[in-house]
Amino acid sequence: MTKVSVIIPVYGARDTIAACLDTVLEQTLDEIEAILVDDHGPDDSIAVARAHLQDYSGPKRFRFIETSANAGPGAARNLGIEAAAGEFVAFLDSDDTLEPDFCQALYEAARQADADLAFGHIVFDTPDGRSVVRQNPPVRDGAFEGKAKRAYLRRFTSYFTTYIYRRSLLLENGIRFPGTHSAEDSCFLICGLLSARRIASVDKALYHYRISPVSVSRKKDRGRWKNRLASLRTMAAFAREKGLYDRYRGTIRLLLFKKGWLMAARDYLTNNLF
Repeated sequence: MTKVSVIIPVYGARDTIAACLDTVLEQTLDEIEAILVDDHGPDDSIAVARAHLQDYSGPKRFRFIETSANAGPGAARNLGIEAAAGEFVAFLDSDDTLEPDFCQALYEAARQADADLAFGHIVFDTPDGRSVVRQNPPVRDGAFEGKAKRAYLRRFTSYFTTYIYRRSLLLENGIRFPGTHSAEDSCFLICGLLSARRIASVDKALYHYRISPVSVSRKKDRGRWKNRLASLRTMAAFAREKGLYDRYRGTIRLLLFKKGWLMAARDYLTNNLF
């Protein structure tokens, strides 16, 4: 049985994909698969990935699929969700890395708590060699409704890659990344958190985010603020469709302000005035 499917969108990652895959190969949990989604980037990242894995014959499974044309990381991840065979789904960007026990620690925590989601913390690896840990707020493992959900949603950090998601939760609730190219990850994560009935946590930094001056999130984009608002409106529409909006109205409005309007204002100033 495949316990965790690790979905890796691949685009312009020639220099980082080998290190990324090495951390999948080093996972202490063997019952995993990695789905590499070729999003038709400008280099030979996929060829490099295939060459790096050609001699591997261990228990972990590696699969290659592709988008029909360059569609962005959200669309690539959606394709991976459809193709995944795992009980849980994780997301790894092709320039990032995992701690060896990422899959095992989160999977075991999720199984023990019968959780829909399990999460750890994130490490930012800077170009000058520093590592900075950013922690998600603590949460009691188990039931994730009402007051507990509101409290977490008001304080969580938007790093969707620090979580694993029960695949049935995503499929049954139609949770996917929206077609926008900003804050689509926040929309996806919030929809998952709103839908989850049980949650688990591991008090450890398990995901490494590589800060690069040329990353997609740091490029100038004059329309980013509009895309951000569109993503958060998609989240609010999801909450209404699932009958969750009235129950968490105040929290959702706060999220729309903090992660929508406030961040959109920052995006507009950064990308249009400076």
